[in-house]
Amino acid sequence: MKKLFFILIIYLTYISLGLPDSLLGVTWPEMINDFPVEQSAAGLISMAVAVCTVISSLQTPRLLKKIGTGNLIFTSVLLTSVGLTGFSLSQHFYFLLIAAIPLGFGAGAIDTSLNDYVSVNLEAYHMNWLHAFWGIGATMGPLIMGFTLRSQFSWRMGYVIIAVIQMMIALVLFLSLPSWKKDKEVQTGTHKESFSIPALIKDRGILYSFLAFLVYVSLEGTVFLWGSTYLITTKNLTPSTASFILSIFFTSLTLGRILSGFVTFWLSNQKMLYVSFGILLLGIIAMMFGSTALLYLGLGLIGLGCAAIFPTMMHETPRRFGEAKSSSVIGVQIASGSIGITTLPPLFGVLFQNISMELFPVFLILLTLMLSVLTVRIEKRTAADH
Repeated sequence: MKKLFFILIIYLTYISLGLPDSLLGVTWPEMINDFPVEQSAAGLISMAVAVCTVISSLQTPRLLKKIGTGNLIFTSVLLTSVGLTGFSLSQHFYFLLIAAIPLGFGAGAIDTSLNDYVSVNLEAYHMNWLHAFWGIGATMGPLIMGFTLRSQFSWRMGYVIIAVIQMMIALVLFLSLPSWKKDKEVQTGTHKESFSIPALIKDRGILYSFLAFLVYVSLEGTVFLWGSTYLITTKNLTPSTASFILSIFFTSLTLGRILSGFVTFWLSNQKMLYVSFGILLLGIIAMMFGSTALLYLGLGLIGLGCAAIFPTMMHETPRRFGEAKSSSVIGVQIASGSIGITTLPPLFGVLFQNISMELFPVFLILLTLMLSVLTVRIEKRTAADH
């Protein structure tokens, strides 16, 4: 029972990671009324969060060694609460950029340390369910903000409410610190080593893994950013219909992670990845050539195909590269993903705008094929090393 309660605390922490992630996009149309900036200025805030997330992810292995997993996660959730409170109090745009700093630092450390802990200590189904709870948090954030705005409160109150929720989760984590300390090897990080990026990428398998995370998160981010635009401009759907169809992607992504947790009882991580790539390709092709019902099916299959890829690749890290390296490798994997989602989807947008939006599914297919090739190369490399 104690172990179950502890696992639920880990899941709760991943809800806290998801809560702020989707807030800025839904709140910015309201926020901009309080700040004399262009609509595109939201990109600066996103970039500030992303840069801090990358820095934090890369520094997490050292912090784990110094203060341990429990203390780091507690401190990081507290930092996200501080960042969200800063958003609610900001009277000038530059204060939003300052508030983005603790938000990014907290997110990077939570993501890296929790993924490392679960990949080393828990089974594959826990990793899938962990990332499903991120989806629950990412869904709850806009719902809380939407309810706040419909109740005639300011967007600032929405940020306050979510900051308070983060503070309450931090309190739960503080009270659970003795549970983290029971496993002293994991808690203190004494079994870990801190590796520099040049030292890591000397291993071709690790280099391929970094590229795989960059490609996958870019693929997911491209669907997030340009899915609705593709459906509206190429499939001639109304904005409301396109938004509804895209919501099917998010729903199937979250439900798929819950389902894939059960599937891991029958399929190995490697087989799970190849099945996911197949489902993903089917979904992209259905969306590319379909209309009406096939579009719904296509986006649903794309979400289902994506569901297990990130958590499965993450859970494979200790097996592929060893537990001593796992926190360092996971830190750079998460940093790679952050770099990918910050750079490639906007770059693709420029190409779509200047050439044709019909390239959208073509790029998704290319990214999926690249991911498949990288996965095969990683497996061959790690098999040779063992």
